[in-house]
Amino acid sequence: MLRFFRQIRQRLLTDNKFSKYLLYAVGEILLVVIGILIALQVNNWNQEKQEHIDELKFLSRLREDIMVDNAYYNRRIYDASLFIEWSDEFLYCLFEKQQSLAEAESIWKLFQYFDSSEMMTIQNSTFSEMLYAGKLELITNPELKSLLLDYYRKSEEAAKHVAEFNEYTVDVLNIMVDKAPNIYIMNTYLEKTNYGIEEEFGYLNDPTSDAFKAITYAAGLYGTKHKVFRDNYFKELEKLSKELINRIEAYE
Repeated sequence: MLRFFRQIRQRLLTDNKFSKYLLYAVGEILLVVIGILIALQVNNWNQEKQEHIDELKFLSRLREDIMVDNAYYNRRIYDASLFIEWSDEFLYCLFEKQQSLAEAESIWKLFQYFDSSEMMTIQNSTFSEMLYAGKLELITNPELKSLLLDYYRKSEEAAKHVAEFNEYTVDVLNIMVDKAPNIYIMNTYLEKTNYGIEEEFGYLNDPTSDAFKAITYAAGLYGTKHKVFRDNYFKELEKLSKELINRIEAYE
């Protein structure tokens, strides 16, 4: 093809048809420009097609991550409700007079739950990959992108606050143990019937004692903590994650 055009140029120059040569040259340039534009357009189409494929792949992975998160929030909501019930039951039993170690056993069993301070964990590997690789622009739906950013911002804030609250409750439990060091080993006393309630655990029947006050505060804080986790974080994130799953499925 190039040889054919070269022969035409040479013939026009040989025949001294300069004006026709100029027209031909301009036409040839236009053909080249049009060819380049077509090639660029095809390349843009191919790039847009590949970006759309990548967008759908990332959205599919995000949906899988958020579905795991949604199940996790539902479990944490359920667990928090149980912990709140146990905390309330513990406080109710604590204010009842303990006649013997056997009667105090129910308190000890409930007290064991106070060691639970699970940190909040979410599945954010896909979002982090997109964020650090500059791939968030692949998500072309502005509302969906905004919802994703809001979800991961709120989940990170919640995880931070959960960690801080857990650290604080651990400090409170340590203070409580300083006041009532034998409460963690109550089971060893329960196994020995020759111990009386007043000998080692008289503070359980004395609301004015420092040990009783420390235990009451720790138990109340533990219940409050899980109310905050459940009502301020887990329920909101469960709702937001469910909305995201629906949005992604509708977009796909």
